[in-house]
Amino acid sequence: MEKRARSSSREAHGRGSGSAHKENKRAKAERGGRGRGRRDAGPEQPALGRAGSPGTKSSSLGACEWLLVLTSLLFVIVTFPFSIWFCIKVIQEYERVIIFRLGHLLPGRAKGPGLFFFLPCLDTYHKVDLRLQTLEIPFHEVVTKDMFVMEIDAICYYRMENASLLLSSLAHVSKAVQFLVQTTMKRLLAHRSLTEILLERKSIAQDVKVALDAVTCIWGIKVERTEIKDVRLPAGLQHSLAVEAEAQRQAKVRMIAAEGEKAASESLRMAAEILSGTPAAVQLRYLHTLQSLSTEKPSTVVLPLPFDLLNFLSSPSSRTQGSIPLPNPSKPVEPLNPKKKDSPML
Repeated sequence: MEKRARSSSREAHGRGSGSAHKENKRAKAERGGRGRGRRDAGPEQPALGRAGSPGTKSSSLGACEWLLVLTSLLFVIVTFPFSIWFCIKVIQEYERVIIFRLGHLLPGRAKGPGLFFFLPCLDTYHKVDLRLQTLEIPFHEVVTKDMFVMEIDAICYYRMENASLLLSSLAHVSKAVQFLVQTTMKRLLAHRSLTEILLERKSIAQDVKVALDAVTCIWGIKVERTEIKDVRLPAGLQHSLAVEAEAQRQAKVRMIAAEGEKAASESLRMAAEILSGTPAAVQLRYLHTLQSLSTEKPSTVVLPLPFDLLNFLSSPSSRTQGSIPLPNPSKPVEPLNPKKKDSPML
C-alpha cells in the first residue's frame, strides 16, 4: 500500500512539473511573438509619421551624401575669395526661399529676407512670393435651390502662408485654388435661391471665404477675400424677368395716371364751385382763353361769339350737375301744386 501511495504521489508530482514546464514555454513563446511584432512595427511608425506631415520633416542624409557635402564645403573653402559670390544670394522682404540639399528638404524655417548661403553643386532653392495673389475664376454653371441654371464668375485673393508646406504639398497652386473655389461655390449656392444670390452677394462671398480657408490652411495658403464678380442668366429667364418688369412698370404708370386724373378732377370741381359763385368770372375766363389762343398759335383764326349769345343758346335742361352755370334771366318759379281752375263751361 505504501509503495502504491508513493508511486501515485510521484506521478502527480511529475504531471504537475510537466504542466508547469509547458506553461512556461507558452509564456516565453507569447513574449517572443510580442517582441517580434514590436520589432516589425518599429520601422513603420516613423515612416507613417513622415508621410503624415509631408514637407515638415526631412530624412537624414546618408554616408555618401555627407561625403559629398564635406567635399563641396572643402572646395568652397579652398577657392574662398571667388566661390563666395556663387554661394550667397539675396532675398527680398516679400520673398522666402526653400532649400533642397540632394533632394532633401533642409530642416528649419524658410530662409529670408536678406542673405542666405547654399552649395551650388548640391543645393537647389525655390523662391516663394508672400504677397497677395489675385486669381480670376472663369464663368461656371451653378444650379440654385429653385432649379435655375446660371453662370457665375468670381475673384479670389490669397497669399502663401507656409512656404515649405506649400512646396511639398502642391504642384500647381493656381489650378488647385481655382477648382476648389468652383466646387465650393457650386456646393454652397445649391442651398440658395435665385433672389438670395442676386441680393445677398456679400454674405455668400463671406461663406465661400470661410469654407475655402478651412481647406487651404492644410496647404499653407491663406484666403483673404472672395468676391462674386458677375452673374449671367439664361436667355429665357432674362426674357421672362423683362416681361414681368415691364408689366410692373405699366401698372405703376397706370396708378400714377389715375392719381393724377383724380387730383385734376378735384381741382376742376373746386374751380367750378368758385366760378359758379361769381358769374362775371366766367366771362373773364372766356376772354383769357381767347388771349392765350392768339398768343400761342398766331396762325389760328378765332371767331369769338358774343357771350350773351352763348347764354341765350344754352338751355337749363342741357346743364348737368357740376357744370359752370351761365347767367340767365330769372324765370318765375311755378308752384308745385297749383290749384285747379274751374272750366268756363261751369
